[in-house]
Amino acid sequence: MKLMNDDELLEQFMREIKQLDQQNMTVRLSLTPTEAMALIGVVQLACRHPEFKGTTRQAAEQIVDRMQSEFLQYRVPHIIEVINRGWMSEHDQTKGDLP
Repeated sequence: MKLMNDDELLEQFMREIKQLDQQNMTVRLSLTPTEAMALIGVVQLACRHPEFKGTTRQAAEQIVDRMQSEFLQYRVPHIIEVINRGWMSEHDQTKGDLP
């Protein structure tokens, strides 16, 4: 691969993503419950950033919604509550809350 500047790389990246979308490519992923919760937490933390907007944020939130629906079928209300609270700023920890 030839060395590209950032603009050239972004252009080629977007071309490849569009091509894969048109081919209906799907990325499949298997996670343990602990891995899934870690990923959900990271996405929720990223969503706290005021500049994390637009389609990327929407896609991230949709992924969490799909992951949450996986947990729903196992009737685990406490896990669902933790996920729900992860979206609510009133449940954020402050520096004084940390051990």
